[in-house]
Amino acid sequence: MDSKIKFYKFIVVGGGIAGVSCAEKLSSLCPEDEIHVLLISSSTLVKTITNYRKITKTLESFDVEERPMLSVETGCPNVKVVHKYVSLLEADKHILHTVDGTEYQYGKLCICSGGKPKLIAKDHPYVLGIRDTQSVKEFQKQLSTARRIIVVGNGGIATELV
Repeated sequence: MDSKIKFYKFIVVGGGIAGVSCAEKLSSLCPEDEIHVLLISSSTLVKTITNYRKITKTLESFDVEERPMLSVETGCPNVKVVHKYVSLLEADKHILHTVDGTEYQYGKLCICSGGKPKLIAKDHPYVLGIRDTQSVKEFQKQLSTARRIIVVGNGGIATELV
């Protein structure tokens, strides 16, 4: 356990699309700085956008890929990516603690930990919340034997699914 507090100008929590995009943007804003962005991911894989195309002024197309977390460091040399779990946030002191006992001090913090779907029947085998590639795979498995489905919701995922 490292008792020395490590300082980063920016800390981004979350290895999903929002977290990775945030870290990449911060990296591009200060490309000459040494490592000043820390991306903390609870997974060794991060989600990145590929095949981005601007179709119209308001319509874009892209694919999402899961890649090893070190791919972010390759593309953004002033970003450090670690696989850790956050255990405590001391917002008044600008200190973030991880489960392994490491403490990180930050100038600015961005939490991109995602949301949890509000399911109409929690823990029911036929009610699925779709929010990531894992849940999409489970949905595809269930869909292969389904005779009918009901889509509840009007967000981006539900609209795209319909």
